Formats: sequence, C-alpha cells, structure tokens
Amino acid sequence: MSNVSVSITEDLQRKISSIASKSGRSVDECVALALRDYIENYENIYKTDVCAMDNLERSFFLSIGE
Repeated sequence: MSNVSVSITEDLQRKISSIASKSGRSVDECVALALRDYIENYENIYKTDVCAMDNLERSFFLSIGE
C-alpha cells in the first residue's frame, strides 16, 4: 500500500471526519473507499462503446467523468 497526500477544504475535512465517526472507520479508510468508488465509476464510463457515439455525444459523455 502507498500513501497519497491531498489538500482538502475544512468543510470537506469535517464531512469526512463525521462520516468516519458514524461508520466506525478511520478517515483514511473513508477516503480510500471514496477514491475507489470514484475510480470504478470513472472506469465504467470507458467500458461503454465510445466509438459508437457521434462527436457531440462523445464530448458530453467524457465530460461527465471529469
């Protein structure tokens, strides 16, 4: 496992800490789960046949993953 350092707003830090406290997980676990879910969702976008779309559809579809 490796470590990653990110800067987040105080508001986001409070929200993550609250979720961690309520779920019985550490803040690190909650952040790792959130990143895993984000990456899975992002990867799912590219499993769709992007080649079958026209340029307008493709640009919209890819922009929602950013």
